[in-house]
Amino acid sequence: MPNRFYPRPKPTEAVPWLGGLSPKQFMARYWQKKPLLVRNAFPDFEPAVTIDEVLALCTQDTLQSRLIQSAPKGQSHHGGNWSLAHGPFRKRDLPKSSDPNWTVLVQQVNTLLPAADRFLDAFRFIPEARLDDLMISVAGPGGGIGAHTDSYDVFLIQAQGQRRWEIAQRFAPALIEDLPLKILKSFRAEQEWCLNPGDLLYLPPQVAHRGTAISAACMTWSVGFRAPGRVALADQAWSQHLDQLQESDWRDPWLKASDRPGEIPEPLLAALTRQVLQTFPNRKALRSAIARVLSEPAPSAVFAAPRPAPTLRGFLSAAKRNGIALSPASRLLYDDQAFYMNGEMVSVSMAMSANTALRELANHRRLSAAQVQRVIQSPPLADCLLQMARAGWIVYH
Repeated sequence: MPNRFYPRPKPTEAVPWLGGLSPKQFMARYWQKKPLLVRNAFPDFEPAVTIDEVLALCTQDTLQSRLIQSAPKGQSHHGGNWSLAHGPFRKRDLPKSSDPNWTVLVQQVNTLLPAADRFLDAFRFIPEARLDDLMISVAGPGGGIGAHTDSYDVFLIQAQGQRRWEIAQRFAPALIEDLPLKILKSFRAEQEWCLNPGDLLYLPPQVAHRGTAISAACMTWSVGFRAPGRVALADQAWSQHLDQLQESDWRDPWLKASDRPGEIPEPLLAALTRQVLQTFPNRKALRSAIARVLSEPAPSAVFAAPRPAPTLRGFLSAAKRNGIALSPASRLLYDDQAFYMNGEMVSVSMAMSANTALRELANHRRLSAAQVQRVIQSPPLADCLLQMARAGWIVYH
C-alpha cells in the first residue's frame, strides 16, 4: 500500500500534490479551467496493489474491467485496429506485463480496497458528491486507449513505470468510425510529457489526451469525478422521487361511448395530465431526490452484511473499542435538512451532538474510538449506526 496516507487538506493548506497550491487556489485557477502537471506530487509513492493483483481483480465479477488492445504502430489502417473486451476474464486470456500494445482498466477500485479509498482523502477537498472513483490502468509497452476526451475532471497519478501523455485543447471532434472506442480521428498534440512514479497530471473536461505506456509494467491511477448531464440527473432524480409515492388505480366513470375510437377524448387526456402533474415534486422534494441520487453508491458496490447480525450491545462495545469507518463503497452526504446514505435518506431525530457526529463521519469517513465514546450515549444515534452496521455500510472491527 502507499507508504503513507495523505490526509484531506484544509482549504488554505498548501500541499505538494497540487504543486504547492492550496485547494482554494487550485479550484480558483485550474479546476475546470486548464491542465496542471505536478512533478513528484507524491514522493516515494508505493501503489496499494501490484500489477498481478490488479489483473487478478479482472478475473472476478466484483468490479467492471476492460481489456483494450491495439495494433503496433504503423500496422493499423487509419488507426482502426482496436479491440475492446469486457471482464471478467480467464487468467490465461490476460496479457503478460511485457507484452506490447494492451491495457487493462479496472473501475471503482476504491470500493473494494480500503487503502485505495484512503488515498482518495488527498482529493476530498472537492465535495464527495462530485467524487466518482479510483480507476487503475495497467499496460504493456505501447498500451493505451487512444486519443479521446472525457466529460469529467480527472487526476492522473503515475504509480509504476512510465507513461507519455499528449494533450490538445484545440482539436477536431470527429471520431474514427466503426470502433468500439471513441477515438479521435485526427489528433495533434500541443503539449506532451513523460510521467514517472509519483507525478500527477490534472485534466479538466473536454481536453483531448492520449496516454501511452513507455515501459512494461506501467500502472496509472485515475481519480475521476461524477459529471451527470442534466437529462441523466433529471431521470435519476425523477425515479428517486417516484419511488417515494404511492400508486393509485385509475378511475374514469365519466368516460363516454365514442364512434371515433382512434381519437383520444379531451376529458381523458386532461384528466391523465392532471394526474401526472400531481406527481411532480415541489422544490423541497426535488432537492431531496437529487441528494439521494448523489449519495448512490457505484453500481458495482457490494456491501457485506455481518453474520450473525450484531446486537446493539455487541456493536457498541466494538465501536467504543475500535471506532467506526464508512465501508469503502459507502457514500454519506448531508445538507442543512437531512443526511443521505447510499441512495436513502437517513431520517432520525437526534440531538445536536449526534448530528455533529454524523457530519464528522461524512466529512472524514471515520470516527475514532474516543469520538464514538463521546457521542454514542444518544440512543437514536446508536440505533442509526447499528442499522448501518447491520447493512454493511460501516465497519467497526
